[in-house]
Amino acid sequence: MNKFRFTIKLLAIAMFTFACASLAQAQATRTWVSGTGDDDNPCSRTAPCKSFVGAYNNTAEGGEISVLDPGGYGTLMITKAITIDGGTGSGWASVLVGVMNGITVNISTNGNHPNDAIVILRNLSFNGNSQNPTGFAGANGITYLRGAQLKVENCYFQNLSSNGIRVNLGTTIGNLTVKDCVFTNVNSVITSDATAPAFSNIHFEHNRMVGSTTGLNANSSTFANVRDSYFGSFTGPDGAVRAGAGSQVNVVNSTFVNNNVAANVAGGTIRLSNNEFFSNAIAIAGAAESANNNKFRGNSADGSVINLIGIQ
Repeated sequence: MNKFRFTIKLLAIAMFTFACASLAQAQATRTWVSGTGDDDNPCSRTAPCKSFVGAYNNTAEGGEISVLDPGGYGTLMITKAITIDGGTGSGWASVLVGVMNGITVNISTNGNHPNDAIVILRNLSFNGNSQNPTGFAGANGITYLRGAQLKVENCYFQNLSSNGIRVNLGTTIGNLTVKDCVFTNVNSVITSDATAPAFSNIHFEHNRMVGSTTGLNANSSTFANVRDSYFGSFTGPDGAVRAGAGSQVNVVNSTFVNNNVAANVAGGTIRLSNNEFFSNAIAIAGAAESANNNKFRGNSADGSVINLIGIQ
């Protein structure tokens, strides 16, 4: 009898091991989506899936989802390191933002390595419904809740009733890189919060923003570095760039044109070097630190600077 039970246990262990191995093999390092795909497919190049969700479930941690042709691929919750590339040739991926956030990054389980997980979102378009009279309020293009790094590259954000990117890290530390992106007609380009002593790091480079309400809003416990970016026609009182209490924003080689408020020092610190402020209602609200090399012309009020940054 004992020998029989032992044999049964061995068979059970073998079956469990085989099942786990089969599951691991089912997840590929690279998967594909197509507008003509099917989520019952294995998400290979020749048998692609229909949606990001379908491909995500078939992609191994640290893998990549690639887009074969233009299409709408749906919203997604990301809980592991992954790259999603919408492509620039035959592919271009759109995410329609309605009652649900477009893409949410929330890598919160130890099994998926939240402290070193990197998520890359590249060549994606986030389209909202704000121009519709019944447009949905509160939905963000991207929501970043937890994960070591989030990189957003060459993406478009338009017609969003809430944020292009919402950073809300709580008591964790995160790093957001936004590069070569376009934001137009959004309520806020980025709103960032963390709870001290945790903080949010934002690297914002070579982006273009026109015709929105609020720009980069470092609301709390945020350190942002802005370089080579264009801020035009922001209409709200918070400004194109805002530093709230406990936040610091460094702005270099950027242009501010026709904004209600360009740089808003709202309890935090803004440092300015080699920027252009033209035709704004208020160039600087509060007092910013300056390297004494910024250009002002045609503003209703230039504002003031303090603690000049030394040039050596």
